[in-house]
Amino acid sequence: MTGLSRPAPLLRGRAAWREKAVGAAVLVGITLMWLGVLVEAPGRLGLVLCMAAIGLLAVALGLRSPIVACTYLLVTTFFRLAVPSGTLPVDPFILAFAGVIASIWLWSRPWERRLTDVHVDLLTCAIGLYIAWNLLSMVTPHALPAGDERDPQAFSVLRFVLIGTAMPLTMFLVGRRLFVTERAIRVLLWSVLAAAAYSAAVSVLQFAAPQVVWPRYIGENPSWPDRAVGVFNQPVVNGLVLVVGFLVGVLIACNDGERPALRALAGVVAVASVYAVYLTHTRVAWLAFGLVVLCGVGAARGFRSVFVLVGAAIVGAVLANWSTFTSADRDAGGVGSPDEIQDRLNNIATSLWAFPREPISGWGIGRFTAVNTYHHQQWSPAVPWQRGFGIASHLDSLGILVELGIIGLALWLAIFVLVYTRLVRATRRLPADGMYGRALGLTALFCLVAQTVTGLTVDLRFFDFPNIMVMVLAGAVIGHQQQQAHLAEPRSSADGPATGAVPAGDMVAG
Repeated sequence: MTGLSRPAPLLRGRAAWREKAVGAAVLVGITLMWLGVLVEAPGRLGLVLCMAAIGLLAVALGLRSPIVACTYLLVTTFFRLAVPSGTLPVDPFILAFAGVIASIWLWSRPWERRLTDVHVDLLTCAIGLYIAWNLLSMVTPHALPAGDERDPQAFSVLRFVLIGTAMPLTMFLVGRRLFVTERAIRVLLWSVLAAAAYSAAVSVLQFAAPQVVWPRYIGENPSWPDRAVGVFNQPVVNGLVLVVGFLVGVLIACNDGERPALRALAGVVAVASVYAVYLTHTRVAWLAFGLVVLCGVGAARGFRSVFVLVGAAIVGAVLANWSTFTSADRDAGGVGSPDEIQDRLNNIATSLWAFPREPISGWGIGRFTAVNTYHHQQWSPAVPWQRGFGIASHLDSLGILVELGIIGLALWLAIFVLVYTRLVRATRRLPADGMYGRALGLTALFCLVAQTVTGLTVDLRFFDFPNIMVMVLAGAVIGHQQQQAHLAEPRSSADGPATGAVPAGDMVAG
């Protein structure tokens, strides 16, 4: 049965029944949630009813359009820290992720397909196995407790797996399947650019006008007072979002087919992101930014001049302030401070000590902090022992190796290599011209490079939005290229659409 063929009456009846069942289940869930809010705040009936009405409308729109549902997820994960866990009966990002799954299920109409129609490739298998390995580690008993015992808040292993692994990798598959048309990709690009614009604004206002910044912790109690922490309260992750925003802003600003006002707006966000990256005063953010600029100079055909100009400005600024740049004064932009390097060296030493003792399945998901507390190691006598004591892993791959063993690392590296190779292949096969051609592929590839570099100094599994953002972009490019290839395949009019082609109407309306 093709994507445009009319389902049989029985199938239509089943589809309607299933849609009603899902809708009823969601309505019951929303009702229970707002009843919980009403119990907690009985004096705010009007507010509760208003929020319930808005919530029901949002649910209806999200179930009707997977694109809208994915936008909800981007918004809720972006502001996840601004709405602390426990503020509402159910965390908004969990509802949004469930909404994405439900909306995709309704849109794809699995009840109209045979099992033989399901195509599972090597990358999908690797993702499924890796998520399953995380879940198996979660339910298996381990010698050490999960999380940091010094933290009064309980550490949720399920939440950790959901945020750092299940959601980003699932959204890669969603991006590959869903964001394949120019209309859908445009929504994704502007959603990412809006997040970067907000991050750039609060990064600047953290120092210029902290009293007007929201969330309030950015101005009142940032984790790093002298660095731009953004809504994530973490300068490294904030830097990654800003670098991605710069890349997407440049892509849109250099698109001749975009309206001049929107191109100008994208250019402003790109420029603001550059300055905000500097305000992070974080070496890896600067390294990631410098590396993508260098990549742009070498490979960004059609919009290379922007990267050349930015690169020249960066080199000039560094040379003009060389003594300050190489100093240990991080507030002034110096990169010579040894503390963070020593933290990571001891972190690496602890990882190398822990791996041989639990090489196959690891110490258990979420256990690196405990390992680094009970079995903290020193890199060398020149590095103080206390540096990096009891902190989380600051290198993605070593954190996975310690917690999930060689099997977990092998699965993660397989996913990593497959995503890179397929993204490079899709980029090379896209048309050379146009924003939705090779330029889009290069932008997603540069974003993935920035994410990889960032993962060398911080465990990105603690953060959902940056990973989701980059993974959806990568999946979108791969899916878009595959869609274009299917549409270009010669076929007779009786064959209907090419296999894998997605009807444009289904993409929006579901």
